[in-house]
Amino acid sequence: MGGSRAEEAGAGEPAAKVAARLASGRRWRAIGRNAGRDAVAGFVAAIVLVANIVSFAALMFPGELAPGIPIAIWAMLVGSAVGGVWIAWWTSLPPLATGIDSPTGAFLVLLSAATAGAVGASGGSVDAIVVSVMVVFTAATLMSGALLFTIGALRWGGYFRFIPYFVVAGFLLATGGFLVAGGVRMATGVPLSMEHLTDLADGASLTRLTSALAVLAVLLGIRRLSRSPVAMPIALFVMWLVGVVLLRASGVSASKGWFLPSMGTLRPWLPFEAVGTAHFSWSMIAGLVPDFVAVALVALMSLVTKVASIEVARQAAGNLDREFRAHGVANLAIAPLGGIACSLQTGTSELLRKAGGASRLSGVMASLVLGAVALVNVDLPALIPIPIVAGLVLYLGYTFFVDALRNLAAQRAWTDLLLAILIGLVCLQRGYLVGVIAGLIGACVLFALNYARLGVVRRHATRRDYAGFVDRSVEASEHLRTAGDAIQVYWLSGYIFFGSSEGLFERVRGDVDAFATRQVKFVILDFAAVSGADSSAVASLTKLGNQCARRGITLVYSGVSRAVQNLLEQGGLIGARSRHKAFIDLNHALAWCEDCLLADARVHDGMDLGAFEVWLQESLGRDVRAADAMTYLERQDTHDSQVLYQAGAPADTIDLVATGNLAIDVPRRDGERLRVRRFMKHTMLGEMGFVRQSVRSATVLSSGPATVFTLTRASFERMRREQPRLAAAFDDFIMRTLADRVDLANRTAAALGD
Repeated sequence: MGGSRAEEAGAGEPAAKVAARLASGRRWRAIGRNAGRDAVAGFVAAIVLVANIVSFAALMFPGELAPGIPIAIWAMLVGSAVGGVWIAWWTSLPPLATGIDSPTGAFLVLLSAATAGAVGASGGSVDAIVVSVMVVFTAATLMSGALLFTIGALRWGGYFRFIPYFVVAGFLLATGGFLVAGGVRMATGVPLSMEHLTDLADGASLTRLTSALAVLAVLLGIRRLSRSPVAMPIALFVMWLVGVVLLRASGVSASKGWFLPSMGTLRPWLPFEAVGTAHFSWSMIAGLVPDFVAVALVALMSLVTKVASIEVARQAAGNLDREFRAHGVANLAIAPLGGIACSLQTGTSELLRKAGGASRLSGVMASLVLGAVALVNVDLPALIPIPIVAGLVLYLGYTFFVDALRNLAAQRAWTDLLLAILIGLVCLQRGYLVGVIAGLIGACVLFALNYARLGVVRRHATRRDYAGFVDRSVEASEHLRTAGDAIQVYWLSGYIFFGSSEGLFERVRGDVDAFATRQVKFVILDFAAVSGADSSAVASLTKLGNQCARRGITLVYSGVSRAVQNLLEQGGLIGARSRHKAFIDLNHALAWCEDCLLADARVHDGMDLGAFEVWLQESLGRDVRAADAMTYLERQDTHDSQVLYQAGAPADTIDLVATGNLAIDVPRRDGERLRVRRFMKHTMLGEMGFVRQSVRSATVLSSGPATVFTLTRASFERMRREQPRLAAAFDDFIMRTLADRVDLANRTAAALGD
């Protein structure tokens, strides 16, 4: 049937054109539906924002300063409209609703009281006080915008990504608590507290609260039973219509307390025109500068926390730099127009989404409604029954409670859950700023305790199980394996500070005490993965150095950064006056300790070629003569650093080091070479590539005078033909060398895996 309609509609048209026209029609209908949902969601959010703005205006200008309320309402409406359009359009977390920021607004209330007191004390009239307070608000808005934009422009947002989840959960809990308390106060006209519980039982107050709870029940039922994005806006419209009809039919529509308070006649103002009438002195301005900075910092911390909260609630990732820039530009733009600092609203932004907002356009629509209220002076609050708005606010509070507690309870993170509840209580009692600061302090203390318990020692091994990059003779290797406990190696990581430095001292002291007296001779602390250290680390390392010195143990530092090295030198831990040493990396430190251990044990491999033949005879076995093998070897002497083989050359030789030592360097991408191994006298190298018939993966060079005997592939093939028994002994020598290296690699891997 649909096909026949398409044919009728497009009679005489090509099929492709008809299909494109139908698709375009569906697309425009979808755009229209989404725009309608965005408009409705924006209108619903605007009602809550207006109620919030009216409440803050009354706090900013209480008592005899009430003439300033219409000005403050106009300024907040304009700021939320102009700045809100920009933020809603450029945010990385659409949809967003924008209004007066609660933490910043609370601080502005305090700033208003301080400014009013100072201007009043200097003889200013009520009008002068109002103008002065509004000028101060403008200056604070400019300061906040400049700070936020600068941080975003410099892309420093990543430095503020340090808020733990339980702090965010505490912020959400506090937001939910404030919303619930605000909803109850909106419905009853009295604060939600123990001393006012009896006031809640008043007939009219109880009726309004019951009506608000009924609205809450309807919204919770919709949340559970329907997933349609238009279900909530429709329900709110129906409840508004029913409420208005019932109130008018009851004859109580004009009764006090059933509709939101009227905004009155709004009074526009422009700050640059009003500066001349402000009642300021230079000393008063200088005294307010710290308050401006404080407002900017509160706005910064509040924005970071709210972005993190929305990310958690929506399971999305925002761009904090983009949010900083958007909010910075918005506040810089609204200040000359008389607007007051605006910021995203966590609760109302979630309301946008739950009310069917499909895109960032819903946030723009909410801001445009606020602008229309300011320009046309529409008394929107006076048209809305209080139970509708109060029930909606209670619903938002409920959703924040659920979002904050659900994840922590599901993960059984009971410690984080307890901390979140405590932070939420602090926010409720002392305000957002104090609560977030307390949460961050608690997070730092918790991190310090956990990090100290974890410790900075990530791995521990002895020379018995871990060998460095030096290959030594069988006799030297066997001695190092037997006496390897004399060299203790500790791999450190992280930041060594007051919470972990003493743990390092106790760990090393305990390990050393576990061995027999004077058995341990060297303790190597590898700092390659250490990011830094504080003065407490120096104090603990000094204690460790003194402890080692009393027992004849040398403390060796490796992989020390320039900053940590300076710290150690200033503490006298290394240098000419200290017996303790520092090396560029762990390999060099371990090689030095091995050399000292071998020298103390007087393990000498011999310095002449006769000793080389003795070693070769032991390696080949008694069934063949080393002298016969020497006839197949080619001798090469070096007098200084000299390259023997380049990486990439054919691996067609086996080299036996008679005297001196050879180094193995691997080429890097930057053209430099990285030293990965050293071969001392009476060792074999090149056997792996020789057996695999591959190319050399590294460059081989001498580190000074050396004598090397080389077995070429041609010589080895000739040995196989002329002296098969000698060739078989040489094969066994090669296999035994490979097996020893595999065994050493396995023991090293096992040691590093502990």
